[in-house]
Amino acid sequence: MREIKILGAGPAGLTAAVSLARQGYNVKVFEKNEDCGMRFRGDFQGLENWSSPTDILDDLKSMNISINFWYEPVFQCEFYDFNLNKRRIDFKKPGLYLVKRGTVKGSLDLVFKEQAIRSGAEIVFGRRVTEEEVNIIAGGPRQVDGIVRGMTFETETEHIPTMILDDNLAPKSFAYLLISKGKGCLGTGLTRNYRMVNEYFERTLKTFQKLVDLDISNAKMFTGYGNFFLMKNYEENGKLYVGEAAGLQDFLFAFGLRQAITSGYLAARSIIKNESYDKLIKKRFRQQLQTSITNRFLFGLIGNRGYSVFLKKGRKIKDPLRRMYRQYNSSFSKKIILPLARIALRK
Repeated sequence: MREIKILGAGPAGLTAAVSLARQGYNVKVFEKNEDCGMRFRGDFQGLENWSSPTDILDDLKSMNISINFWYEPVFQCEFYDFNLNKRRIDFKKPGLYLVKRGTVKGSLDLVFKEQAIRSGAEIVFGRRVTEEEVNIIAGGPRQVDGIVRGMTFETETEHIPTMILDDNLAPKSFAYLLISKGKGCLGTGLTRNYRMVNEYFERTLKTFQKLVDLDISNAKMFTGYGNFFLMKNYEENGKLYVGEAAGLQDFLFAFGLRQAITSGYLAARSIIKNESYDKLIKKRFRQQLQTSITNRFLFGLIGNRGYSVFLKKGRKIKDPLRRMYRQYNSSFSKKIILPLARIALRK
């Protein structure tokens, strides 16, 4: 049976490994670190549930992924504007699922690793390989288009997920506080002014301490980063690019787990069924990626007062997930704006 080599043991690479190994392929995954998830420190991330009408957990099951990692569904969120006016939004179904990243028990990374090994894949840790040596490239971000500076901690505080839209805390992004079962994660996102990342984080921490009576212990700092870009072809010289290595990330708020996992599955499918991976990816994600460029451009124009109006109107929406689905998928008006958005953001 044909041997398949994969660069990178993140969610995208491991998803591909699971499907291929189950079909009898000899799969080797090469990871430069000593374990999966070492980029992370037990911080929470979100499996978004709005870019597709199909629930993400059902999606994962259809992609041969068992739902035995830790997760928590989010049915409500609190949002604040720059004046700390609160807007609470309730979802009819989970708006997203919190998951843990890193080398902690129940994390997405360790559970995906276990599933890949059980399926028959071999993971080679602590070894760097070149792109020329592999079939699937899942090596993560190639450059930095956004930074998250955050802190994980233990706490006795209980609070629903909270976001703040304020350019003084998170320029053209958002600050967040996530707490679940004694664990907390607080952070701020930046798409510019990276040298001020620590200052923005301190402002964010002080602001959340005003809003919530936070009990913090055993705090650990972390820094994450993301990368968005459009590839002309997702299959080059027989190499399949998946996840962040292919720029498959939402350009607005940097959610990328769903895209990463799906691209890994589609890479495996293209090999198993001898289909064009490039066509599969473009059919599934191209219009969404283009729409995210327009979304990023428009969001960058409105500023703090615009965020406030946006949140005020959002409270009156009966089905927020349906509205978000529309925002994250193509429309005639967004296609018209796209060329201008691409030129402006390239500058």
